[in-house]
Amino acid sequence: MAAQAADLVGRERELAAIAEFLEAEAAACAVVLEGEAGIGKTTVWEAAAGAAEARGFHPLRARPGESEAKLAFSGLADLLGEELPGALSELPSPQRGALEIALLLEDGSGGRADRRAVAAGLLSVLRALSRVAPLLVAIDDVQWLDGSSAAAFEYAARRLRDEPVALLLARRSEGEPGPERTLAPERVLRVPVGPLDFVALNAVVHARLGTVLSRPLLHRIHELSGGNPFFAVELAREPERVEPGRGLPPTLEVLVRGRLSALPDEARAALLAAAAASQPTVDLVDRAVEKPDALAAAEAARIVVLDHGTVTFEHPLLGSAAYEMADPAERRDVHRRLGGLARDPEERARHLAAAATGPDDEVALALEEGAAAARSRGAPAAAAELSEQAARLSPPADAEGARRRKADAGYYHFESGDSRQALALLQEAAAELPPGAERAQILVRLARVRSYSDDLEAATNLFLEAAEEAEDDRLTAARALEGAATQLFRRRTQLESAVEYATRAGALARELGDQARVAEALGSQLLAEATLGRPEAAATLEEALTHQAAAASGRILAQPKWIAAIARMWWDEPAAVRETYEELAERGQELGDEGSLAYVYLMLAQADTLLGEYDRAEADAAAARDIADQSGQETLVAYALAVRAMVDAHRGREVDSYASAELALELGRKTQGTPAVHFATAAIGLLDVSTGHADEAAAVLAPLVEFAGAEQIGEPGLTRYVSDHVEALVELGRLDEALPLLDWYQGNAARLHRSSALAASWRCRALLAAAEGRIEDALAACRRAMAEHDALPLPFDRARTLLVLGATLRRAKKKAEARRALEEAVADFDRLGAAAFAARARSELERIGGRRPSKGGLTATERQIAELVAEGRSNKEVAAALFMSVKTVEANLSRTYAKLGIRSRTGLARHLGGEGSPDKT
Repeated sequence: MAAQAADLVGRERELAAIAEFLEAEAAACAVVLEGEAGIGKTTVWEAAAGAAEARGFHPLRARPGESEAKLAFSGLADLLGEELPGALSELPSPQRGALEIALLLEDGSGGRADRRAVAAGLLSVLRALSRVAPLLVAIDDVQWLDGSSAAAFEYAARRLRDEPVALLLARRSEGEPGPERTLAPERVLRVPVGPLDFVALNAVVHARLGTVLSRPLLHRIHELSGGNPFFAVELAREPERVEPGRGLPPTLEVLVRGRLSALPDEARAALLAAAAASQPTVDLVDRAVEKPDALAAAEAARIVVLDHGTVTFEHPLLGSAAYEMADPAERRDVHRRLGGLARDPEERARHLAAAATGPDDEVALALEEGAAAARSRGAPAAAAELSEQAARLSPPADAEGARRRKADAGYYHFESGDSRQALALLQEAAAELPPGAERAQILVRLARVRSYSDDLEAATNLFLEAAEEAEDDRLTAARALEGAATQLFRRRTQLESAVEYATRAGALARELGDQARVAEALGSQLLAEATLGRPEAAATLEEALTHQAAAASGRILAQPKWIAAIARMWWDEPAAVRETYEELAERGQELGDEGSLAYVYLMLAQADTLLGEYDRAEADAAAARDIADQSGQETLVAYALAVRAMVDAHRGREVDSYASAELALELGRKTQGTPAVHFATAAIGLLDVSTGHADEAAAVLAPLVEFAGAEQIGEPGLTRYVSDHVEALVELGRLDEALPLLDWYQGNAARLHRSSALAASWRCRALLAAAEGRIEDALAACRRAMAEHDALPLPFDRARTLLVLGATLRRAKKKAEARRALEEAVADFDRLGAAAFAARARSELERIGGRRPSKGGLTATERQIAELVAEGRSNKEVAAALFMSVKTVEANLSRTYAKLGIRSRTGLARHLGGEGSPDKT
């Protein structure tokens, strides 16, 4: 129904504003048309879409109706329409498969669609189309957009940034905000569609009806209609009813009902069928009323438009009136007929429910099947609604079925993001049952909801309660035990019990032959064992990875590859696991798995921090926070803030680090986010150490160290803050406290062969020895620390050890060596951007007397190695003399050759000889 020229009279201002706002090369934006029913929003919407298309926009159009508002993904199917075949072929397989199932292109027999993958697929389609031409996503009557489609559009709109994608939305004035609310306010243009003036209204009436009315009568129609064109046209159809002296003027409802009442009974029955159907077609209506050409009279009366077999009401108000005019029995009858004709389980269920007069076992079963179908298509909100209906329509004799359907509804609400309603329904279902296997199944679901609602202690207790009540239900027991183990790990408490529960869960899963659940149990077991510092964790990791294929189709956070990468990062493999994290991040983007994706970026940020890649770490932490903010995951927001605080602490950004850490602590405590609280606390401790506030560092880190001891957290990769606490204690002269703590930490590092922790431990040993005046012991400890650094080059930690080495050499009166070590420390800290530690290294350097050597573009270590090589020593001899590996000597030589533009040892000797004798001060 293209807008006619006469219909646009009086709308020039609205159309001009829209045309000015929509720029073909502009970033994502939205135009929202708002007005009352019948005011002409659709006319302006059609004209604006046509004008945009003429200016180069590629339009996607959808016109949802009231009868479609509850049918999952009907709006998305309408919008993508003809674009689907080409668009799907370009998508990653998870997104393609999810969209195919959601839009009923595949039956889903191979698995269910994840709503996040459906939304991610829509986003990919919009981005792909916008690369070809500026894209216009035009949705009329957006208030009738089904919830599943609306959620997908909001997901996509929130992530559109610089892409040339414009939304053109029309909604009734009382409608709630939609996808546009995710865009910045300056990127949204709201256009009120108000009443037409007298001249414009006259033009519309004349164009629609072809009649010429007197000027006084037209003024009367304008006054009564309030400038509403649809109302005005309906009044003008019977002008005699609005003449003065004819009683009260008719309302719009009376006029619309009058038009429909004038039709034959058969035509009204056909209109009722069309209004009740979600996607009415001529064939469907004819079959429902069992009469051919049933809509002919309605088409002649301009109530409906029949176009290529589809049925559209001339105005939504006509469809609403056709449905409301029918008596309840007629409505039930047409829904029963449509239910019998529907092929989609969800649509069939909705029609049968509308036809029901009370509890009905057949209808309840149909609703349960419809809910399962909706969930399999990635529409959990629709599934929850259908399941609640199924519970209400379950006969009193089927109490078990009613409880099952209520529990299903609760879990579907949880999957759709409505934790509050999920808790209410699941608690209600659990309260109806005595302890036993049926109740245990509900308790497991309730525990899952609790765990994501940030009540981890309650979740742990519910999982354990379910495990006790599961009786012979091994699957429920396995789920419950694995869940309990996971919650204990998240809380970093009772880790021995966590290992036990995970082990029992794995044994039950093996009995069931459920390889995916075996993988999940092994993952929980691995994390608990690794946290405790158990050597057998390595064997558990290898076993878990053998089950990766069985878990590959599930969420990233449940995959052995993900769990193994976490442990391996603790085990001094940050560079290797970074590749795994990047691979998983790509997979998470394909799946739209935001809960997992935020965690992946957090782990990336931690790996980058260890590797000294602070810009990258900052970007990773920002990405994690952005995703967590968008998806409402407060626990992960706190964690992202804590990781950002740690990055800033390494850089010595005092104000920024404290600010992020304080926010992380506040939110982490609120959400029981133990990792966030620990990370933020460790960041503050590191910052206090780096800025010389040893007393504050010792005070802030002491509770963290005590917690690790009480909970037997023996993995050094999880307790890196211990070395900072030891350093603070040594600086405060509290050596008797520092020594046993260092013995414990270094003992774990030696037992588990953790090079980074051994390096930090030897550095602390050097500080202890120096504090006791044992300078030679301190130097020996420094050199042992440097040897460990050579095995695992973590640049920030290595520079800290160089600082301690330089300070100790200065105290040993070895000024030249001290200067070389401190200059290298300064250079490394500067390269990293670690301002606070660089300042400390410079301060220590200034305490050395004598003349500084010429730098010549080489670091202190590079020059030291170069001088020994120039004397004729082999790489092996140089390594032995400087307490470093041959590999480190070779790497430094390569950099030296590149800097000096030489290619051989002879050239190096010649170059250094030309500089004159090095300073031996």
